Parts: sequence; C-alpha cells; structure tokens
Amino acid sequence: MSLLNLVIFLILLSLLILVHELGHFILAKRAGVKVEEFAIGFPPRLFSIQRGETSYSINAIPLGGYVKMLGEEDPTYPRSFASASRKWRVAILAAGATMNIVFAVFLFGGAYASGWPEVTKSEVTVAQVMPDSPASSAGLKEGDVIVAFDGHPVTTPEQLPGLSQESLGRPTTIEIRRGGQQRIITLTPRTSWPEGEGPIGIAIAEHALKIEPVYYPLPTALLNGARETLQTVVMTLTLPVLLLKGLIPASMARPIGPLGIYNLTTQATTETVATGWWFPLLSVAGTVSAGLGLANLLPIPGLDGGRLLFVVIEAIRGRRVNPRREGQIHLVGLALLMSLVIIVTYFDILFPINVQFGPH
Repeated sequence: MSLLNLVIFLILLSLLILVHELGHFILAKRAGVKVEEFAIGFPPRLFSIQRGETSYSINAIPLGGYVKMLGEEDPTYPRSFASASRKWRVAILAAGATMNIVFAVFLFGGAYASGWPEVTKSEVTVAQVMPDSPASSAGLKEGDVIVAFDGHPVTTPEQLPGLSQESLGRPTTIEIRRGGQQRIITLTPRTSWPEGEGPIGIAIAEHALKIEPVYYPLPTALLNGARETLQTVVMTLTLPVLLLKGLIPASMARPIGPLGIYNLTTQATTETVATGWWFPLLSVAGTVSAGLGLANLLPIPGLDGGRLLFVVIEAIRGRRVNPRREGQIHLVGLALLMSLVIIVTYFDILFPINVQFGPH
C-alpha cells in the first residue's frame, strides 16, 4: 500500500503542477512570448525533448515545475516576458493559479458525480433546554431524541420550528426517546418568548444515523463543484480572521507542505481502495488544487503573486523596477520559501493531520 500511496501522490502532484504550468505556457504562447522550457519537477533533468523553440522536460525532484520564458526580468530581448505589455504579463502570471482553481471545480465535480457523502437518515436531539421554558417545565432533557411532534414524525431539525409555530398556545404532545424507551410529553408552546429561545425553549441538533454517497448528474455535479471550490477559497481567505477571533484552533489554520499533502493523499487513497469510492481522493485533490492556486497568488517574491506585485508597482510608479534588483528580490524570496517549507514540514511531522471520509 505504501508504494501505491507514493505513486498516487506523485501522479496527483504532477497533475496539479502540469495544470498550473500549462496555464502559464498557453498564455505566454498567446502573447507571443518565447517559451524556452516547459518542465515538470526540478533538476537534475531525467528526460527532455525539443519541439520547435521549446524544450519539454521531466526532472528528478517532483515538488514543483516551471515555464522558463525568455528574459523574465530583462525587457531588452525581443519576445521576452519582460518586454510584453503589462496586461499580458498579468494574464500570464495569473493563468497558473486560475487553472488550478478551475481544475478544482472539475475535481470536486467528479467527486459529486461519483458519490458525495450526504445524510440520508437522521434524528433530532435536544442539545439544550432553556430554564423556565415550556420544555423545562415538561421535563425535556438534553440528549432526548424527538421522534414526533403533535403526531407528525420529526426526522430533520428544519421540521420542528414550523410544527411548533402551528401549535402556539395550545397543549401539544411530543414523542421522545430517552435511554432506549419511548415517552410522551405534553407541553404548550408559548406565544411570546425571550430572544433566541423559541416557543418551546430548546436548542436542537441533527444526529446522523446513516451517511451514504449520493450521485449527481454531470451538469449538477459541476455546479456543485464550482460552489465547493468557492467555499474552499472563501474559507481559506477567512482563516486568519477566524483564528484571530478564536473561532478555530491554530492547528486548523496552519499551512501544510509536501509531507502534509502526502499524508492527506495517503489517507484518501487508503479509503478509496478500501471502499471503491472516489470521493476521498477527488475531494482532497480539489482542496489541494484550490489551495495551490491561492498560495501562488500570495504577494511573496518568488511566487506568481510576488511577480504580479512588481507589475502593480510598475503601474503605480509609471516605470518598472530595475530588472536586476527584481531578480535578486525573487531569488531571496525563493530562499525564504524553501526555509518556510522546511519549517512547515517539521510541523507536519510533529502534528500530522487526520481526516475522516464518507459513510461509516
């Protein structure tokens, strides 16, 4: 299994890198910029083939990739990246991240089409009983399962507010299950109540009894994939705010490196092999693809976002930053990024991330 996990991880990582670099490559070609090399992985080189003016390479270290364009910081060369218009440079730089985010839509869409986990059977439990409420007076307790309300079966939390509104001011029976035994409780939903309590005075929760894969037709699956990608992007962008507000623990907000991605992929692969269900692997791949796209847009020298930042500075100043100085800054940025990867990997070893997938 460990060999299979490694193979799946390398295939996934290579695919995400290929999609990213393909975005840069296609836009560079459209802009007339000379692409000298399209590479998957970092040197030493394992294989290379020349087609026209571009060399296509596969390198030994599968932790990245690159599109080498002529004159990336030097505008003196004809057909160089640096000599292209600002609009084309922005488009080329943003294309990689855009491709990763679009690819995430298809990965999540594939997960929906192949079976997305959804609650197909549930029960409603009492999460909290408010003091001096009809529920408290009637003897409802935290942990009680609400089976029926006024003769109507209750299977989802959404049903209860409407049923209680229909019974305001009149005695109503509630069938509950407590300790494996069925009981009937009578109470009268109040016509006015303190803010946040409701007519009965309880907080409820849904307890899933059965989770099964639900299969969606392709058009619906892709729409859901787009929604899932958007939610992933928004959640990632709001993580710092949620962390500062204390709404999530620091462990949920920390970045993960190649080792963390490998661990997630291993868990997803193990689940997919054990169940024959593609959701674990495709959902992890979608999350990683969206995350890779966002990470590359961060305004850090050495990343696409860092290069975009220099284009913005150029637009504001009306003249470009000295190409040699820009190159030095990106070199320092890459060195810092490599250091950050080492630190993140250290935390990935100390605090591995564990996830639960699908129906159990």
